[in-house]
Amino acid sequence: MKIVFFGSSDFSVPFLETLLNSPHKISAVVTTPSKPQGRGLKIQPNPVQVLAEGKGVTCLVPAKLKDEQALDAVKKMEPDVLVVASYGKILPASWLALPKKYPLNVHPSILPKYRGAAPVNWQIIRGEKQAGVSIFKMTQEMDSGDLAAQKAFPILDEDDAPSLLGRLAREGTGLLTEVLEKAESGTLRFAPQNHAEATLAPKLKKDDGLIDWKKSAAKIANLVRGLAPWPGTYILFKGESLKIIKARLQNPACAEGKPGQILEINKSGFIRIQTGQGALLIERVQPAGKREMTAHEFALGQRLQPGDELLDR
Repeated sequence: MKIVFFGSSDFSVPFLETLLNSPHKISAVVTTPSKPQGRGLKIQPNPVQVLAEGKGVTCLVPAKLKDEQALDAVKKMEPDVLVVASYGKILPASWLALPKKYPLNVHPSILPKYRGAAPVNWQIIRGEKQAGVSIFKMTQEMDSGDLAAQKAFPILDEDDAPSLLGRLAREGTGLLTEVLEKAESGTLRFAPQNHAEATLAPKLKKDDGLIDWKKSAAKIANLVRGLAPWPGTYILFKGESLKIIKARLQNPACAEGKPGQILEINKSGFIRIQTGQGALLIERVQPAGKREMTAHEFALGQRLQPGDELLDR
């Protein structure tokens, strides 16, 4: 089959690699324009563009999907299927009408749960035990099309957003291969989503990362894992932002102090903090304008002692 692939992120890459190594013809790759990256804010192509151009595949980078030139270019390719995996923009009806067979989207959740821009992040934040990959036929309504296939995967205790997203991408490639085989043979069947069970995974904001020590240690640990690496989690301490880079749940039940109070400063690198329910081990932090460091280093620099509070007073 002739396929046009849409993608822009690291999650997209394993799917594109799988398609490039398949019997299908990748007529073109559509991706988003390059953005400034890194400390020097240099304009760099995203990983999908790098892979496509490295393999000699036609790469279209329209600033907007209203671009008639890009639309016409894909239309002339007469694709059988569009495959979308973390493209970053909603495809208008004019694009969805292009393929002879289907416009398919690969989404990292068990739909209808976690529709939206940040499904993996919110699954971790909300303490879900399972994540997954869904492949569905695209419509104008976000993530609501009929399902072609789904597969669930456990969320591991050590998973953060990048590790879980990477694992879902690697594991999801086999599911995409199966779906395309059925599409080619004419045996692909779709099932409607139960819209009454839909939940949302909205775009992340920096304010989502502000930690409230009154919440449980489990919820705070999930927040740190779910918002890594962006927008990240932080507290306000002495009038400045202190990023909490890495933390883990220690004891979900103990209560030795009041929320935000330091219970222990350990030479192995962590500080132990009381929360609204249980204790949390803070392992790595980054003060405003400074390098990332162990929580122990930070405590020494601030001359903190057990009994002090990590609060903005």
